[in-house]
Amino acid sequence: MKADEKSLQPDLHHRSQEGSVWASFARSVRNNAMAEIGVQAIRISAMIILARQLAPSDFGAFRVLLIVGLIGILVYEAGIPDALIRLKDLRREHEVTAWSVSIVLAIASAGLLWFGAPFVATWMRMPTLRIGIRLLCIPILLEGTVAISNARLQRTFRYGVLALADLLGEVAFLGVGVAVALGSLKEWSLPAALACRLLIHAITVWIAEPRPPIGWPTASAFRELASFASAVSGGQLVYLLSSNADFLLVGRLLGSAALGFYVIAWDLLRFIPDRLNQVAGRVTYPAFCRFQDDNNELARAYLGFFEHIARIVLPILIVVVVAAPELVFTVYGRQWLPAAGPLRLLAGGLTLAGLRVGIGSLFYTKGYPSIDIYLHTLRLVLIIVVVTLCAPFGLVAVSAGMSGVEGVISIVGIWTASYLIELNPLRLLAAAGPGVRLAMICGICAVLSKTVAVGAKLERPEVLIVVAAICALAYCSLEAQTLTRMFTAAFKGRSLEALDL
Repeated sequence: MKADEKSLQPDLHHRSQEGSVWASFARSVRNNAMAEIGVQAIRISAMIILARQLAPSDFGAFRVLLIVGLIGILVYEAGIPDALIRLKDLRREHEVTAWSVSIVLAIASAGLLWFGAPFVATWMRMPTLRIGIRLLCIPILLEGTVAISNARLQRTFRYGVLALADLLGEVAFLGVGVAVALGSLKEWSLPAALACRLLIHAITVWIAEPRPPIGWPTASAFRELASFASAVSGGQLVYLLSSNADFLLVGRLLGSAALGFYVIAWDLLRFIPDRLNQVAGRVTYPAFCRFQDDNNELARAYLGFFEHIARIVLPILIVVVVAAPELVFTVYGRQWLPAAGPLRLLAGGLTLAGLRVGIGSLFYTKGYPSIDIYLHTLRLVLIIVVVTLCAPFGLVAVSAGMSGVEGVISIVGIWTASYLIELNPLRLLAAAGPGVRLAMICGICAVLSKTVAVGAKLERPEVLIVVAAICALAYCSLEAQTLTRMFTAAFKGRSLEALDL
């Protein structure tokens, strides 16, 4: 073999590995996208039906129940799945040790929920939480038994199984929630539906990946996992608290009805960013981990990812802001119209928050999960201060304050991630340029089409249809080439190099 041919071998191997990773990324995004369409179709249908059957206070209590459930999940996971995903040399003793620890923690988590339920219900002044929290004990315990299976599926990019589990869990949520809501025990529809969602999700993963790594844990494997897992767990705990402190404080200080309006406004704004995180954001972690020692490759990948996120998030959210009353009225009904004001005030900060999808994957990939702890500790402190000071002035003031908090944290987080991979933040600003231009065009289209529709004295649902149709037409005509490349990469097996990632 000639000398120049030999010199090409490492580069060819690197390119082959890179292409394989991004091809797996594309397939995972495709599987997540297909499942997410089904999940959200079911979820939106369920929430539309339930919003017309239940009171805002029921949704306020449900948000608190979700937070409690997330705490239970955090206890049994303890950062262990993330540590398994990141390991370059994953051995059986790692999985055995991780599974054993997860089972012990799942039992502890279920016990904590059972005995802590009365205290949470009393502190939040929401009596229904007592039984609602206890309904989650068995599903949480069962979810703990498949924590390592989840990690194994993510590590091998088998997101199709996880997508199916999400879809079936949502079907269970819809069926149980609507059935109970139409009966005489309406206040229990959301707690019962949540419990069934977790239960079916865990059962599906068990059926698809029925190989628990049973054996004797080892101290050496525990030590290899513990350091990274503890940092991840700490970061996730602070993240959980900072992500939900405003909900708890609004519910405590302003009541469950105000919390219901706040939740609806928040969820409508976070709908698109959260879907992007489910479809693509969670796949970035195992993908980025393959290049954890190559900052140039990480910077290139993140820059491309950020640009595409901006192209989607910015235009859609500005249209949501323009058509806020029509959107709230059409989706949830007249009784939820007070949520339109908070939605518009939250929009600025949550738009920036949508752009920080993927920065957590970079922190974990580079071995600095503790950055999440610092970032979300700052967020938690700001939330407590801002919400406490704004609460006496009502939900409008709280929404405006929270928008500022989210904006500050987003800027700090994105800058930190860029610094970590030696990426000039100015390049990110340039990458956001196409998204900003699209947002301006879509915003102008939304304002003009809404003005015409309202002038024609159309009803709110009809106004929303006109605005959405005009903006969608403008967006698709401008982004036709990009959308075609994305579809080709995801559904025809091509590498995401086609997207310049």
